[in-house]
Amino acid sequence: MSAGPLPFKWASAAYALLFALALVAFWPGYLAAPKAEMSAWMHLHAFTATLWMFMLIAQPLAIHAGHRQLHRWVGRSSLVVMPVLLISLIGLAHAALQGISGPALGMQAYFLYVRVVLFITLVLAYVMAMINRHNMAVHARYMVCTGLSLIDPVVHRLGYRTLRDPDFNYQLLTFGLVGAILVSLIVLERHARSGRQVFPIMLAVYALLAIPLVFDFYKWGAVWQLWKALTAGFAGLPIP
Repeated sequence: MSAGPLPFKWASAAYALLFALALVAFWPGYLAAPKAEMSAWMHLHAFTATLWMFMLIAQPLAIHAGHRQLHRWVGRSSLVVMPVLLISLIGLAHAALQGISGPALGMQAYFLYVRVVLFITLVLAYVMAMINRHNMAVHARYMVCTGLSLIDPVVHRLGYRTLRDPDFNYQLLTFGLVGAILVSLIVLERHARSGRQVFPIMLAVYALLAIPLVFDFYKWGAVWQLWKALTAGFAGLPIP
């Protein structure tokens, strides 16, 4: 699935581990919680995000086992799964803002920015993977990067349940972990013959988008007020 010294067979095990951690992270808030109290958007997102994780686990296994037709079939199915996953992200973000006002709106505005960052990085990685689908070295690396946006919601929940500190900037932990993974991949890929530009590109994108989160942009005066206004405008959109 890749050119160079770094095969991506390990990606299946990595995302299987992330899926196991996701079960732990979402157990109290979703899996073990009363489903009747949850929105349809939440169920749709849980279903499509789970499908995507299964696809990330299956694809490297299929290609390394020589099942190219299965790999192609799963890849083509992503053209349906990914748009629905993105729609669920938009719907879930909108639903989280309903009935929110006052100080709570500021917190939700912050979380909306986190969701926007994850949305952008997911779309970028997937679109670039599809554009480069005939260049397997590049395609494989971008597909691996689509799973990085799943790290924040999992690690954030696990971190909060472990530290129980409402003042801690958990995005330092989650985005720092993504950055560490990308830096590690860059080092491991330094002798790769093809595709090694992918991980530096994604690291630069994550770093640029994470700047407001790392430097507490809720203290940025006019910029923060503008973002809160955009958040309120998004909350008022007629999304079911």
